[in-house]
Amino acid sequence: MSFFTKFRIPTLLGLAIIILGTSAGVFLVLNQQTITSFAGPDTAPQNITFSNIEDNSVIISWKTVVITSGFVTFGLSSPNEKTALDDRDTNTPQPRQIHYVTLKDLSPQSEYKFKIVAGRQASEILTFKTAPPKLDNNGFKPIIGSVVSGNQPLKDGIVYLSIAGATTQSSLIKDFGNFIIPISNMKTDDLGDAFKLEEDTLAKLIVISADSQGTAIFKIRQDGETIGVIKIGQNLDLTAKQSSPSPSPSLSSKEVIYDLNSDGKINASDHAIVLKNFGKSPKDKRADLNSDGVVNQKDLDLISKRIDEIKSSN
Repeated sequence: MSFFTKFRIPTLLGLAIIILGTSAGVFLVLNQQTITSFAGPDTAPQNITFSNIEDNSVIISWKTVVITSGFVTFGLSSPNEKTALDDRDTNTPQPRQIHYVTLKDLSPQSEYKFKIVAGRQASEILTFKTAPPKLDNNGFKPIIGSVVSGNQPLKDGIVYLSIAGATTQSSLIKDFGNFIIPISNMKTDDLGDAFKLEEDTLAKLIVISADSQGTAIFKIRQDGETIGVIKIGQNLDLTAKQSSPSPSPSLSSKEVIYDLNSDGKINASDHAIVLKNFGKSPKDKRADLNSDGVVNQKDLDLISKRIDEIKSSN
């Protein structure tokens, strides 16, 4: 018996075993989120929220106790048909505690299955529904504001808008602490119709960061509402101030420089303009309050100080 004849059958059998074992290992690695449940509360998604629900899109957000990567798998028939990364990620999920994922190109008035994947673990199969197509627009302009942590703009967080009977709306907080929440396409909470907003509807903002939160209660205005600077960890009630606003005195020549939108007031709108123009080449040169050629924390401190002074005097 030759050398090759002697070892042919065991060698082929061994190769088959190796190939099968390797294939099984790759399958398990690629699909471990479907077979591994969350082992503890640190990596499990908390406060899972659906917001900005449209006929072809929805935002799913959540928070984890520890920093971990996260994304969503979803589909009509199976939760493993498609994958969506965090809105701030490009090719690879990045570790964070606040997670914000937009699912796009969905079918109207449909129920989807999905899983939230954190690291190498996945949630149970969950579901959400999309809205019917072509619901009315209520014509209200977005809610604009900014959030600070101490004296610095909050860089990582989510702002949720809650109104009784309506779907939740939300916005990621941008790098300089500002946010814009759309409300023109709000739906009723059962997704049956467009939500009919009315002037002075009571609303609540909830700001969530990695280690704290803040709230602000206010009344909706059809021409848009600019919320005062929200400090994380504080709970504000702006309704009394909205109901009986005090007349604004004429601005002195020294104060005019802070009125960046020329509306005769110095408030969060001007604060937001400073935030939007951070950098060495601001689009609005007036945001450079100290005229040093750059819009930075010094300018933000100046406008924040002036707004606080105005609030204290009222």
